[in-house]
Order: sequence, then structure tokens, then C-alpha cells
Amino acid sequence: MLYDPGVWLFGLAVGLFLAGILGVVLSTRRVPPNEARGMPGIVADPGSERQLLELEAEVERLRAERDELRGVLGRLAVLLEERRAHLVTTGDDGEHRGGGA
Repeated sequence: MLYDPGVWLFGLAVGLFLAGILGVVLSTRRVPPNEARGMPGIVADPGSERQLLELEAEVERLRAERDELRGVLGRLAVLLEERRAHLVTTGDDGEHRGGGA
């Protein structure tokens, strides 16, 4: 009976199933707050909520600034394209605008 591959495959399947269940249970386990305080490397900072709010405000400010700069770059690209199209159609190479050298 121990030499039967069916028994070994069944035992292997049961073992893998139990290992999977154990892995799910351990990975979804929540650490109670009183245990988290005793863990090294975890510092409970009472001012961290205020810092998070400041960081969120800074992120929003930077996003607004980024959007503004993207708009400026878009308008600049349009102006440069219009200038290039004008130069192509008029044949003006812009060399005589240097200012007297």
C-alpha cells in the first residue's frame, strides 16, 4: 500500500492543501494594537496624523503646479509649431534679425 503512487499523490495533495490554508490564515492575520507596540522598529507617533495631512496638502499643491506647467508647455508647443509653420511658408530663416553683427 505504501508503494502505491495514488496514496503518495493523495497525501501530497492533502499536504499542499493544508499548507495553502495555513498560508492564507497567516497572511491575513491582523496584529492586535497591543502586540504592535511591543514590536521593535514600530514607533507610534501621535503627530503622524498631522504630518500625513501636511504631506497630502503638499502633494495636492505639487499636482496643481504640475498641471499648470503642463498647460504652459502645451501652449508653448503650439506657439513654436505656429512659428515653425510660418517660417516654412515664408522662407524666412531668421538670420537678419540678429541685431547687427
